[in-house]
Amino acid sequence: MTKLRFTRPTRNLLMLLIAICTFVLPHLSIVISQIAKAQEENPSVKAADLDAAFATEWMQMLYGRVEAEKISPPAASRVYAYAGVTLYEAVLAGMPGFNSLAGQLTDMPDMPELPDEKAIYDWPASADAALAVTLKGLMSADSVSAIDALRTTHLAGRTQATNAEVVKRSVDYGESIGKAILDWAAKDGYKEAESKPYELPKGDASTYILTTPGTKPNEPYWGTLRTFALQSTNLCDVQPSMKFDTDPSSTFYAQAMEVKTTRDNLTEEQKAIANFWVDTAGITGTPGGHWVSIENQVVIQQHIKLDWAAGMYALVGVALGDAFIACWNLKYEVLLLRPETYIKQYIRRSWAPYIQTPPFPEYPSGHSVASAAAAEVLTKHLGTVAFKDDTHKIHNMPARFFTSFEAAAQEAAISRLYGGIHYRAAIENGLRQGHCIGSIVLSRIQLKPRLNG
Repeated sequence: MTKLRFTRPTRNLLMLLIAICTFVLPHLSIVISQIAKAQEENPSVKAADLDAAFATEWMQMLYGRVEAEKISPPAASRVYAYAGVTLYEAVLAGMPGFNSLAGQLTDMPDMPELPDEKAIYDWPASADAALAVTLKGLMSADSVSAIDALRTTHLAGRTQATNAEVVKRSVDYGESIGKAILDWAAKDGYKEAESKPYELPKGDASTYILTTPGTKPNEPYWGTLRTFALQSTNLCDVQPSMKFDTDPSSTFYAQAMEVKTTRDNLTEEQKAIANFWVDTAGITGTPGGHWVSIENQVVIQQHIKLDWAAGMYALVGVALGDAFIACWNLKYEVLLLRPETYIKQYIRRSWAPYIQTPPFPEYPSGHSVASAAAAEVLTKHLGTVAFKDDTHKIHNMPARFFTSFEAAAQEAAISRLYGGIHYRAAIENGLRQGHCIGSIVLSRIQLKPRLNG
């Protein structure tokens, strides 16, 4: 038999081919099998490939209903929070690698699982159904028709995009998520806080008193509600360090004088800022709603897909919810009088703020706390983003442009000084409290597993 002889390059090539056949091909077949299995188990279009426009329509409708129902700022933040969590959980099964918020948010139970993981689901249809169930459970009967109308319109479009069987399956799943969220929300202490009578205590000269006849203290027990991510309501409290004093040489008097002087000499730009961030309940969708409106606009301006948008609405919603619980808890603990009261009594009796003083204690500034919390979360989630905010175009206010979420938060906060309703200390410390809340939300909630432990 003739012995075959190969050159060294040929021998090396043959050895490589043998190695490929021996080691690589079996593993390659396993990889191919795993990919095929994954495709078989997850046939639905992923949320990362879906447009989030329908979600912005839900949030914009919700903003409008909050305004129409004249919901208070704290109560509105609760609705926005549960809406964000509902949206996220309803599309979570279409977001491989993302975590449920169950077990991460306070007392949140496990959410219903997909009845059939191998079946096709339409995540927008699931979210439509879930949001409709949750919002009808949280809003008054006056909002039911608007909720049903949006759901009907969306589901008709989804049936055309997929088919009736897929939509029906997705709707059933979404409704189960909505019901689970409502069951969780029913135990947060809201009903108890709303039904409990309250009378403002009479204290020393620093104690808050109502400034508008015919009003009553807004949400005095809001701080007793169950928090979403904060382990305790007062975890981020920044206690006031400015002692009440009526002496003209005191710091307190100086801060009150700053409010008066600023109000008396407002520039046109300062007036525009004060008006842009008023966000009065019953006239707008509240301060929390303003940030939801900003989210909506950023989703459109940045072309954000459904998975990242759902995570954003959930995180910001939770931050806003906790911001108002913590802020209102501190407000009714400190019970500090408003600048309007102080200035009229100790500086000038005929003085009036530029915007109407709202019916709750002064310290800290709610706009500052909520805005800083939202900005903290948005910056971490989306990065430093410049954006145009035309939230109040319906009120014929021109849009404002911001170089970052933090820049918007700073402007929202200082607008309360321009409006004549907050001392600088409440604004600056409110921003500190809000940033702390946002940081805790980000540290406690992991949308995706952390790498390297």
